Amino acid sequence: MTKTNIKTNHIRIENLYKSMFTEIKNTSIELRDDFVEIKHLDKNNQDPANIEISETKKGFIVTYWDGYSLSEIEESKELLAALKIFKKYAKKMAKNLKRFSSH
Repeated sequence: MTKTNIKTNHIRIENLYKSMFTEIKNTSIELRDDFVEIKHLDKNNQDPANIEISETKKGFIVTYWDGYSLSEIEESKELLAALKIFKKYAKKMAKNLKRFSSH
């Protein structure tokens, strides 16, 4: 049976978070039935980096904010496609946080 909503994919998303962000300090994940957010907890930035996936009546929306100047929003009617987008942005966010936190 296909897992067709965010809630049924919490374990998959949480494992993704653990695999990419365990070495990065000051990050958190919030899991709700129709929404997931991974964010950087940066007290020096009022609008820190984050990535979100949310479920709507029409499908799924993935948003990415790098904490400085880049914001991206992608929509998908299919959960698997939305999760691929979410993973792509999670990799990007983890890479950026590793690079900039080492300075």
